[in-house]
Amino acid sequence: MNNNYVIGADIGGSHITAALINLSNGEVAADCKFKEPVDAGAGAEDILARWTACIARTLAAAGKEVAAIGIAMPGPFDYPGGISLIKGVAKYESLYGMNIRETLAASLGFRSGIYFENDASCFALGEAWAGEGKGCSRMVAVTLGTGLGGTFLQDNVILHEGKGIPPEGYIYHLPYKGGIAEDYISSRWLLNGYHQRRGQRLAEVKDLADLAEQQDATALALFAELGNSLGEVLAPWLGDFAAERLVIGGNIRKAHPFFLAPLEAYLRDNGIATTVHISGRGENSALSGAAWICSTHLNNNNAR
Repeated sequence: MNNNYVIGADIGGSHITAALINLSNGEVAADCKFKEPVDAGAGAEDILARWTACIARTLAAAGKEVAAIGIAMPGPFDYPGGISLIKGVAKYESLYGMNIRETLAASLGFRSGIYFENDASCFALGEAWAGEGKGCSRMVAVTLGTGLGGTFLQDNVILHEGKGIPPEGYIYHLPYKGGIAEDYISSRWLLNGYHQRRGQRLAEVKDLADLAEQQDATALALFAELGNSLGEVLAPWLGDFAAERLVIGGNIRKAHPFFLAPLEAYLRDNGIATTVHISGRGENSALSGAAWICSTHLNNNNAR
């Protein structure tokens, strides 16, 4: 068994990515990284076949026996038990109640450990280990995309309670403007906002960012509002937690030239000293974070 390497996998709404990860530094082996498209509305057999194929391809390319597999998985999910609880979110519902760990272990013929953690939390762990949060003791990571992910870390440990930690350690569900934070800080809000204000439907946030690049006033205003809203939601928690850094990931991060200044201005105007950093690693951080989960379990097993 080679305890220096594990497989990290990231489950997205339309794909799975898997890669070989070096446990000495969290780096992703580019020549052992593969992506497979997945229809999240398909039947369980099709979804699991695609997940298995991608991970198996990575295992084969690695050319070595790896110590474990770590998977960054969206919720709701029983992460310790490996059981999918995803229901009512229009993706992966056919997996509800299935033991994903046992199913993947059998289909891969993998006898070592398979571990799961929330995808946003894996992103945070990867950034803390090998990205913008490296060397930082108290960090908050946020993923901006179809949803709003948030994770609070102290010394690379995920926190779900304590001073400055929101309920369950998440931010998407925090009350905001008569709804919840995710209603106003997400790709859905940006695209719906443009349609409401201009009568035009855009396919994705990149289209909105392209318009902002062309100085479209509505697009610029929407991104500015998003940055201000993010600051308004996070400021009390960043202050109480005494966060040193806020690291932003997710697909919307690519539009940071249009929302970063309003976010930083709001934090500064409200006395929050937390510095804001944009992830340059993207998906690789989720893969590294999934590997970090493996290393934690492997170290605990070796200590017994």
